[in-house]
Amino acid sequence: MKSSINDLVDLLFPNCCPGCGQPLVAGERHLCNSCELDLPLFALSEQILDRFAGRIKLAEARAYIKFYHGGLAQKLLHSIKYKNNQELGEYLGKMFIAHLQNSGKFGKPDVVIPIPLHKSKLRVRGYNQSEALARGMANALGISVDTTSVIRVKKSETQTKKDRAARWQNVSGIFAVTNDSLNNKHILLVDDVITTGATLEACGQTLLDAGVASLSIAALAAAML
Repeated sequence: MKSSINDLVDLLFPNCCPGCGQPLVAGERHLCNSCELDLPLFALSEQILDRFAGRIKLAEARAYIKFYHGGLAQKLLHSIKYKNNQELGEYLGKMFIAHLQNSGKFGKPDVVIPIPLHKSKLRVRGYNQSEALARGMANALGISVDTTSVIRVKKSETQTKKDRAARWQNVSGIFAVTNDSLNNKHILLVDDVITTGATLEACGQTLLDAGVASLSIAALAAAML
């Protein structure tokens, strides 16, 4: 009886793929098989690390998928960020780590830290999309997520439509480390998307200045330059 009710619910209110909008079928989780196969993956190269060269000292810098306006990555990010699809964020975080581990080129960090939201934005949205990604990554790595040691002390304006200089000025001095638990540790700092990288750079430098031994960054997507 329970199975029949579940089948009826699935028929009337099917779970749909956030990438293409088609109903998910048996065996598909969060994404349809077609969209999962079509993810525009970044090659496992130094391309993302090179973007931060001369700006901040990093052990690793990786992005999972390429961001194009109107593309698949934008649809997935929109679902995670604005539709509270945290399960999708965790799922893609796990897939990202599996992708990196298969390469054999990504060292295991001690702890994962998501880019924090200001408390006012967190209160309005109710969740941090980067934290969902971080949970998936940490789960796959078998390490913990730290959401308290780094805070956003100033509310910044949206980065949309700002140039590189304005983005950096917008995020300068907005992060703070609250304790010394991160001293001498390798931190993986996680964000949803890299555009200019100003937010990751600002938060990462705050961590390094506070005594972090090694810093890596990872983002679900990165805009193509």
